[in-house]
Amino acid sequence: MLESIIRALEAGYQAQQAGNLARAEKIYREVLGRDPGNVHALNLLGMLCVNAARPKEAIAFIKQALAVDDSDPQAHANIGLAYKDTGKPKDAIRHFRESIRLDPRNPVVLNNLGNVLRLVEQPREAARSYERALKLQPMFAECWSNLAAALNESDRWERGLQAVDRALQLDPGLAQAWNNKGDILLNQAKHTDALTHYQKAAALSPKYAAAMINMARVQRDMEAPEDAFETLDKVLAMEPRHPEAHHVMGVLHEQTGDRASAANHFQAAIDSAPGMGMAHYQLAQINGRTGTDAELAAMRSAWGRGDLSGSDRMYLAFGLARALEQRGAYDEAYEYLARGNGVKATARPYDDAETADYIDSLYNCAESAAARVGFDAGCADERMVFVVGMPRSGTSLTEQILATHSAVAGAGELSYAYDMAHRVRDMTGQKFPDNMDLLDPSSFRELGEYYVSRHAEATGDLDARYVVDKTPLNFQYIGLLAIALPRARFIYCRRDAVANCWAIHRIPFDEKQTYAHSLTSLGQYYRRHRDLVERWKSLFPGRILTVRYEDTVADVESQSRRMLNFLDLPFEPGVLAFHETERLVKTPSASQVRRPIYTESVAAWKRYEKHLGPLIEALGDAA
Repeated sequence: MLESIIRALEAGYQAQQAGNLARAEKIYREVLGRDPGNVHALNLLGMLCVNAARPKEAIAFIKQALAVDDSDPQAHANIGLAYKDTGKPKDAIRHFRESIRLDPRNPVVLNNLGNVLRLVEQPREAARSYERALKLQPMFAECWSNLAAALNESDRWERGLQAVDRALQLDPGLAQAWNNKGDILLNQAKHTDALTHYQKAAALSPKYAAAMINMARVQRDMEAPEDAFETLDKVLAMEPRHPEAHHVMGVLHEQTGDRASAANHFQAAIDSAPGMGMAHYQLAQINGRTGTDAELAAMRSAWGRGDLSGSDRMYLAFGLARALEQRGAYDEAYEYLARGNGVKATARPYDDAETADYIDSLYNCAESAAARVGFDAGCADERMVFVVGMPRSGTSLTEQILATHSAVAGAGELSYAYDMAHRVRDMTGQKFPDNMDLLDPSSFRELGEYYVSRHAEATGDLDARYVVDKTPLNFQYIGLLAIALPRARFIYCRRDAVANCWAIHRIPFDEKQTYAHSLTSLGQYYRRHRDLVERWKSLFPGRILTVRYEDTVADVESQSRRMLNFLDLPFEPGVLAFHETERLVKTPSASQVRRPIYTESVAAWKRYEKHLGPLIEALGDAA
């Protein structure tokens, strides 16, 4: 009997290797009919089910095998894959780690462990697992590509580029590597290069939905929404229920002003992936729309799931807060906001002492550089206008008003000033901002020309008299920008401190903006930012115009005239119809700036006043 079972298992395995899964499964089941506890048949049938996208069945079979012999590293590796495919990454990690404990020299399992660690947002741990795999198998192209993705997610872009270039050297036809390199280039704001890499990935693998979705994102960022719509339509033609494609389509519709279509696509994403926290949040936050009771119930149901990632749970918390706020349940809404912000505050705590040192260095180094090279050393291009301030201070509204003028082009939020600061590091070999003391007049001119060239690369010729860079946190770089672009002008948007901080706290800002996730840190950072801007105004008199959000809301025409006068532009009545523009708006305020001026948000924080003691205390006199 034993010999006949062995021969049957060999025949089943050969059939499986040849792609005849139906025959292989039939043989394995016949073996189990004769010997129900046969570990080899259970494992092989389990792996067959993994490959056939039947992970729940796989788990059932491999569990039986492990009950007989839990020391088989391959069984643990196989059930790890099945748990990953059923959306249970913690169970997958546990079994992959056990497989590695039993057999530390299996690069495939180490690679699979890295993939699941990335799913649970542990890219640094994932990178370590990939690196262990590559020590065992240096020619593992897919693992090099995965390592590049983990390094990108850890903001280690240069190392990521090295890893992905190694992957492409080993396998130029690896579509995933072209896509991952596109991701790194996009994080560096190299949109044209990123698009080329995504297109190559899609050409190599025509049904590669992730690469095509990334193409659409870049096309949107490059102000080509029609191309983005066309790309997403292709994805949805291939996979009509693809949740990420629906989500990105929804964002694109919202940014182009079609809120009804945006809502439909966000709902389609939720229908396909009920635990997709970001889609729930995006649906809940569409301005001017009240979510339905069914939508709230769906969020509550998703919140009760035990298999949500930290990111999904965080976005769900913010979505629930929005829905509850619409119903006047402010205390419960605040509880969810606290939970959502708590996820990010725990991951990246704010350090006020470190921020204070950095802000002092920003000012002191710029002051020293200006005294040394003069205030007219940089590029003489006078088209650049920077709209800066805290996020949610009215920067989107200000840009939208300006960009409606016939002489002004709005470029949206850009990374060019951040990239310019990194370029200083590359020029000097030292850390910004201390390295500004090493720059001479020609270096500042080169930096200004670099900034202008980035606009030309992304949008073509700069035909407008003024081009607006509306990146709020560029207030940090006013010193560098003002010296490198001595004809540039700055509009500083300021809002009531408590209202501004509360508006930030109720939005799921990136965890890199560490100040945003705790009321105390918000108050501390607001004071730091306000003090820095006042110092910039003293250093660069006449070049920074302060515009208060509350004043714009109260009298949009007088503030529009004031801003245009600052730019030496004639008033055009059309700027008052800023909300009717068809331009793409790529910020969290996308649906808000398409409405006429409204006053509801000016003092919205008062509904939550009893919860805001830590914020008001930290703000001190700024409150």
